[in-house]
Amino acid sequence: MKTFGKSLLCRTVAALPLRVQKLILAELARNIENFEAAGDMARRMGFTGFVADGDAGTIRGAVDDDSVLVKYAREHSWAPRERSLFKELFAERGGTYLDIGANIGLTVIPIAQMPQVECFAFEPEPNNFRYLSENIAVNCHNGNVRLLNLALFDKDTTVLFEISVRHSGDHRISLSVSNGLLSEGPRQRISVVAKRLDDLVLDVAKPLAAKIDVQGAEPFVVAGGKRTLSQANLISMEFWPYSMHRMGGDVSELINFLIENFQEGSISAGDKDEAAIWKTIGETAAYLRSYASRNLGRPLEYLDVEVRKT
Repeated sequence: MKTFGKSLLCRTVAALPLRVQKLILAELARNIENFEAAGDMARRMGFTGFVADGDAGTIRGAVDDDSVLVKYAREHSWAPRERSLFKELFAERGGTYLDIGANIGLTVIPIAQMPQVECFAFEPEPNNFRYLSENIAVNCHNGNVRLLNLALFDKDTTVLFEISVRHSGDHRISLSVSNGLLSEGPRQRISVVAKRLDDLVLDVAKPLAAKIDVQGAEPFVVAGGKRTLSQANLISMEFWPYSMHRMGGDVSELINFLIENFQEGSISAGDKDEAAIWKTIGETAAYLRSYASRNLGRPLEYLDVEVRKT
């Protein structure tokens, strides 16, 4: 939608009764092509977020988040295969769940709704953390979620964090000011607290499971959390060679950690929610090494990886 057209639409709708404004706004937000216009309109009308309903509950997110919240609004679900793997693990006797890169809560909320599971949700970006806190308060009533407004890293420090304008799931630790293949150079950068997972005092009951989705900082998370994460029965993580390489992460060390601590792995195309196909950890590691070497310069290629103990 052209800038003039958006401006005219916003002025026109702003003159209508509030009830009519809300109806028009809801209709605009149904279509991804119109979502940016809906966000502009919402800000002018004084709204601070959008709300979507689905199987994780009623979820609030930013008016300019046309990735995570829009997908949840359209599909009314988020990562059902990953969620089912964790729920199966915890079904018999509960345990501990680490959500590293919790975003606005879509991955931790379904697990936290199991009262026998203790959950730790890590999210460094301030706006995401605010929505995460609100969504936990609305959808989780078991008192079993601890929220931590920090990044996990390989040392205790303060790191720069680069902000994605329209993708709440693509904020990430910034260890390079280069423009990058996705034009990351001009991004706004803020400072966030970072800590080693192994230095945090967590009450970890077995079985332990973790989700790690930190936009390429996975090698740093693992390097600072080997003692804790080696106890996990199941880990789900994103594997994005381009961003790992841009940050200077040690992909080989990450893969070695998986080999040393798990027996099986499953690999699927990123965000496709494909059924898990389990192979030996050796086969999984060999594929990851090959994939990493082939895709360092391909910023749109990434995988979803699960590893487990047998």
